[in-house]
Amino acid sequence: MLRRRLLVAFDFDHTMVEENSDIVARKLIHVDLIPEKVRRLYQTSGWTQYMAEVFKLLYKNKVKKEMILGAMHNLTPTPNMQELLKVLKVEGHETIIISDSNSVFIEEWLQHKNLQECVKHVFTNPASFDEKGLLSIQPYQDQNWCDLSTRNLCKGYILETYLKERQTEGESFDAVVYVGDGQNDLCPALKLKENDFVFPRAGFQLENSLKDSTFQGKLAAKVYIWTSADEIRNNLESVL
Repeated sequence: MLRRRLLVAFDFDHTMVEENSDIVARKLIHVDLIPEKVRRLYQTSGWTQYMAEVFKLLYKNKVKKEMILGAMHNLTPTPNMQELLKVLKVEGHETIIISDSNSVFIEEWLQHKNLQECVKHVFTNPASFDEKGLLSIQPYQDQNWCDLSTRNLCKGYILETYLKERQTEGESFDAVVYVGDGQNDLCPALKLKENDFVFPRAGFQLENSLKDSTFQGKLAAKVYIWTSADEIRNNLESVL
C-alpha cells in the first residue's frame, strides 16, 4: 500500500466502531435504574467516574460479565475498518489506539474480531472484572495541563510520549496519521506536523472543531474527511 512507514493512531468509539461502547454497556439496564445522583456525576466528577458507578449498577441489577462482553462483541465496525487495520499490519505500519473507553471493552472487541495482532498498543482507561463479575475502571491519568482534554486522558500527551518512547527504542516513522471523531481528538490533531495527516470522521465534532477559526492557525497537518476506511486508505495512497 505505502512505501513509507506510518504510525497510525485511532480513536475507538465512533471511529473504529460505530457505537459508543460505554453507552452500549449502559443500555443493558433501563435508564430509570440509574439514580439522579449517578447521572450528575458526569458533570461533577467526569465520565470515567460516572461509568464506574454505572458498572456497579450493572452488577447490582445482575447484568452478568458474559452479557457485557457479548455487547462488546456486537459493536459494529465502521465501514471497511477491519480491512484497513489488516492492510496496515501487512504493509508494516504501526497502529495504536488512544481512547477514552476502557481496556476491557477495546481488547475484547479486538480479540472477537481477530484484530488484536493488528494493534501494537492500546492507551485507554484500565478496567477489569473481579471474581464476582463486577467491572471496575480507573482513569488513565490525572492531568491538569491540557484544557482541550478531559482530566483523565490527554490524547495529545499520550501520542507525543509514545513517539518519544519509540524513538528511544530506535523506531522512527515517516509520518503520523490520526483518525478520530470527537472533541477529545482535537488535541492530538493539533500536535501533528506538516508531513502528518489527520482524518476527522464526516459529520462529527472533530470535523467541526478543525474548521473553527480558533484552531486554524494551530493546525499543521493535512486534513482529509472520511466516511469509510477505504477513503483513509485511498487518500494515503494518493499522497504518499
